[in-house]
Amino acid sequence: MTKLEKLTLQLQSITYERIELHGILTSYTDMDLQNRLNSFGMLKKEHKQVMSALQKLPMEISDDVNKVKQLIEENVSYSYLHSQVLRDWTQRKESVHVLRLKNRQLWKEQIELQESCEELKRLLKEAHEMICDPSAEQQQVQEEYQGLHANDQDSQRRHTSQKY
Repeated sequence: MTKLEKLTLQLQSITYERIELHGILTSYTDMDLQNRLNSFGMLKKEHKQVMSALQKLPMEISDDVNKVKQLIEENVSYSYLHSQVLRDWTQRKESVHVLRLKNRQLWKEQIELQESCEELKRLLKEAHEMICDPSAEQQQVQEEYQGLHANDQDSQRRHTSQKY
């Protein structure tokens, strides 16, 4: 093969490649254009949605601000109520402490009164026995007299024995 034939073959090969690349490029651009058109439609739709959301945003922000204000008011109210409940609880706790101390004192007084009552019952019983049973009183007086008389006799004996 001559040089001319080689060059002719190369030229034909390059021409075929160019035609093939042109076809690929044409189909790619057509597809890309179609994709861009589809993308544009989707972008337009998304743009409408975003603009609609942006138009609703100030109203939503206003609603949310009102909700936050309401929640703040509720929080302040609950805080105030909590402080009142805490004060009441503290006062009641102190009152319970005072009442417990009073209760202890009353128990002590009750025990003392019961002991005094028992002592008084015993004394009344003794007085009753003395009043209702005069022979017992006479016997007690006699016993005391005999005890004193015996002491006197003992002291007289001692006194007389000391003289002698």
